[in-house]
Amino acid sequence: MPLKHLMDTFGRKDRLWLITAPLIIAVIVAIGLYVAISSYLINDATDKIRNVLLSQRGLHLYIQKIMHPTFYRARDNGKVALDFYAPEIFSSSFIVRNMHEFYNGERKKEGLPLIYYKMASHNPRNPLNQADEQETLLIKMFNEHRNIHEFKQIQTIKGQKFLFYARPFLETNTACLRCHGKREDAPAGLLALYPGEGGFNEQAGVFRAIESLRVPINNEMTAAIIATTSVSIGLLALLALFFFNTRLRDLVKAKTEDLSLEIEERKAREAELEDKNAELERFTYTVSHDLKSPLITIKGFAGSVIKDVKNGRLDRIERDLQRITEAADKMGALLNDLLELSRIGRMINRPATCAMQHLIQEAMQALEEAITSTGTEISIQPDLPEVTVDQTRMVEVLQNLLENAIKYRKESIPLKIEIGLEQTNYGPTFFVKDNGIGIEQDYLETIFGLFNKLDTRSEGTGIGLALARRIIEFHGGKIWAESQGPGQGSTMYFTLPMAATTTP
Repeated sequence: MPLKHLMDTFGRKDRLWLITAPLIIAVIVAIGLYVAISSYLINDATDKIRNVLLSQRGLHLYIQKIMHPTFYRARDNGKVALDFYAPEIFSSSFIVRNMHEFYNGERKKEGLPLIYYKMASHNPRNPLNQADEQETLLIKMFNEHRNIHEFKQIQTIKGQKFLFYARPFLETNTACLRCHGKREDAPAGLLALYPGEGGFNEQAGVFRAIESLRVPINNEMTAAIIATTSVSIGLLALLALFFFNTRLRDLVKAKTEDLSLEIEERKAREAELEDKNAELERFTYTVSHDLKSPLITIKGFAGSVIKDVKNGRLDRIERDLQRITEAADKMGALLNDLLELSRIGRMINRPATCAMQHLIQEAMQALEEAITSTGTEISIQPDLPEVTVDQTRMVEVLQNLLENAIKYRKESIPLKIEIGLEQTNYGPTFFVKDNGIGIEQDYLETIFGLFNKLDTRSEGTGIGLALARRIIEFHGGKIWAESQGPGQGSTMYFTLPMAATTTP
């Protein structure tokens, strides 16, 4: 379609809107983009400055916590003269200042801009460290407002922009007063080197100085302008194209929406079918595998019975028949659990509003003998909300969770179970917490699979948690397990539809 014909489809107001709307949006975005980019670049420069100061802070601490104690031990042992003092060893500010000069020398070799560094104090020994007016105010601010840990500011010096960053120096402690306390208490070598009062009469618990860096950021600000201009031009072109094509998109919108909807529905059905086929395949494999085990046992011991009868070993027949009966009982339990699992998806009772407290009590009554015989202590959070569920199914879930906690308890300590409600990322969430044997991280999900058990020697078919998950998911909820590991207990979390917007 010719461009002139396309433009003729727009009225005068439309054409004016096509020009002004992209321009206004581009200007607004450009302003926001410039602020965002410059803030990012400044924050990045701040992080680099902070890292330099922190590395120097580490050197200060090394000098004070390792070099000084080592020297004093040597002096106390007579290996160093009592009046010896050298700033090259004792003064961390002297050492760091010289280290920074070497650092700048290396930067100069690499063609990098120099970084200004200063440790500023209102009571320095070295005049180089004398704080100016701003630095004096910063020392005062850091001492009066201990929640403030840094200061940064964009400064313009001789037309060049710099980022100034300052942090309080290490807080003066009792050990620092050996050299920064009363003058008469300082080492003789220090007194001889510094005849004035600078650096003395400090107090413990205050910041006596700040460390600061000032780095050029002209390149960063220029990069912000270039990036903003480039993106804004591209955005302006895209916006103009977008508004120009809006009317054209409307012509095909209806057809594409219908086609897209049909494609999405088909994809959803295909994905759902794939999931169901995969689940059915896993289910069939698991069932066939676990049902084979008791069949093999029955077949094996049936053969033993035949041999025992032929050989007249009647004393072994009763034992073999007992094993056959146990295998048959296991198969019966498996089939019953599978039958129950297949019924999930059909309500036993219509969902109704009932108190969670009542459901818990009903589950506890069903396990009264196990709870009493094991000395289990169960505490229930008061004022639990009402839920809208199939009551019979929900009691099955709670009974299963309590039964698992009792089954996998520690024999060495009394079992304690806590039932309550808390807020999680999924909203109000019920939990059943115990101090039992715990669960390894690798098994937190697999325990919900068919026939999976923490202890293969324990009773049961290993289908209980799979059943609980089906019931919870059928109600539109979610169930999962958390544990810090073996011996640390475990917590089962699950969500349910609330009768009202109740919070714990």
